[in-house]
Amino acid sequence: MGKRKKGMRDQVEDLAGHLPDKKELLELRGEVMDRLPDKSELLAMRDQLIDRLPDDVSDRLPVETKKKKRFAGVRKVALVGLLAAAVGGVVAFLKAKADDAQVPPYTPPPAPNPSEPPQPTA
Repeated sequence: MGKRKKGMRDQVEDLAGHLPDKKELLELRGEVMDRLPDKSELLAMRDQLIDRLPDDVSDRLPVETKKKKRFAGVRKVALVGLLAAAVGGVVAFLKAKADDAQVPPYTPPPAPNPSEPPQPTA
């Protein structure tokens, strides 16, 4: 097991000696970025590729579809819920107003006469 670790370390050291330094990596990155086509060229290449595809395949590609609206279903449910709550509130208000009109006003029970002794309740 000790031999494997030493062998692996040697391999890593050998590979690390062949890696480019930071300046070389930045130069390589710049060269690669210069070789890449810009966005308009990429779109033109995509359109050419789509034109070469058979019609039944190109019809199924989502190239020109509109972006789906996010949370469209949730918005519909929320709108229906708010509408139902508003209708329920109006109905409850009207029902309470109608019940108030039908209920006679509160009249307190007559006060007991102080000259009579209290009656025991069963």
